[in-house]
Amino acid sequence: MDYMYTGNLLVVDLEKGETEERLVDEDMLRSKLGGAAVNDALFKEFESKDPVIVGAGLFTSSMIPGSSMSVMTARSPIADRKMHCPIVNLAGAEVKLAGFDFIVLHGTSPKPVYLWLHDEIADLLPAEGMWGRDTWHTADHIREEQGEERIQVISIGPAGEKRGSIGQLIVDYWSEGDKVGFGRRFGEMGLKAIGTRGMGELELADPEKFLALCLEAIGDARKRVGGARGIDSLMPSVDMKNLMAVRHRDSACFGCPWPCRTYAKYNEPPTVLREALEEPGVLIADAPGFAAMLTAGFDAVETSKLLEVVSRLGIEPVGAALSIEGLGFADAKARLERMGSEKTDVRSIPTVEGACRPDLFSPFAPNGGDEETIALAYILGVCPRFAAKMGIDRELVSKLIEACAEVEIRPDALGSLARSILL
Repeated sequence: MDYMYTGNLLVVDLEKGETEERLVDEDMLRSKLGGAAVNDALFKEFESKDPVIVGAGLFTSSMIPGSSMSVMTARSPIADRKMHCPIVNLAGAEVKLAGFDFIVLHGTSPKPVYLWLHDEIADLLPAEGMWGRDTWHTADHIREEQGEERIQVISIGPAGEKRGSIGQLIVDYWSEGDKVGFGRRFGEMGLKAIGTRGMGELELADPEKFLALCLEAIGDARKRVGGARGIDSLMPSVDMKNLMAVRHRDSACFGCPWPCRTYAKYNEPPTVLREALEEPGVLIADAPGFAAMLTAGFDAVETSKLLEVVSRLGIEPVGAALSIEGLGFADAKARLERMGSEKTDVRSIPTVEGACRPDLFSPFAPNGGDEETIALAYILGVCPRFAAKMGIDRELVSKLIEACAEVEIRPDALGSLARSILL
């Protein structure tokens, strides 16, 4: 496909310490479009190697609202079946713009490594110095080592290194979409992190038409969002307790008009606009994790501080909340630290009320959405939270696909494609 993708497929053999670049099959891209649908095909091809696949959607990194997502597909060590997990914020967009549409990782590295992606170049680099350190240190270390503070980092903390299924992938510094044990998969593979910096561009079939359609979609999305913002707009039925005591600002992922994340400041007053401290607080991006900690008996200030602990250690917070329910803050923090220092397993994928198809998609989005809409979001690279709130206009999507990629696909065929990954 000449548009929206570089066409580059990266295969990483961690056991041999080798990377190989291939071209993605063009017929597969045109028929499956991208994201979870192409990931499924690559997973099947490499299934004997128990792979981890990272794939961009057709719309990922574009002007289309909500197009922040790349998709990670792998066998969940909790459910022991293939599942899909969102990579959002800025990291999902940066992977694609770094020049690799799809990445296949397999094997186990004899020594800890991290994968560094930039300018259509992939390097496997030593990570012994980061092994055993928390995710915040890991992100800082990679950015300092590569001399670029805007590098996006997907990493594991000590919990994933111990190969416990409570291990969670962390995006930059924050607990995010992995609720299916992919942090453990990285630990098993000896992979500490993926660092990516995307400076590439997307080629469009019809830029003027695509721009006009994007402006239409952006305008409609802004009307639908209205004044909704912050973590409470994502989970309006949850008692956020004293969130205003730490609420500093609300923010959005790449290209999204809905700022559904809230930055909590507790190490300095949240009313201070300029951050004087190096670590003033935490971004509440993991809505189910935040709600679970509140339900476990902590207020918003304590919950924010506990989210920092689990984010640093790479612990999935919904599962962790069950272990600290009823404890005081100091005892809860100490227990979480112990969980991060030893192999800690969970029996099942966390139950998140409102999540769509948690047997297939990591329950990152607690705001519903019908399964075809969410499946289509995972193919196109649209955040499932955004898709659940806004829906997906298939007629508009069909026009956007033709304008950006010169691929004709009817609105009803989009439904068939979505259903193909739901089987």
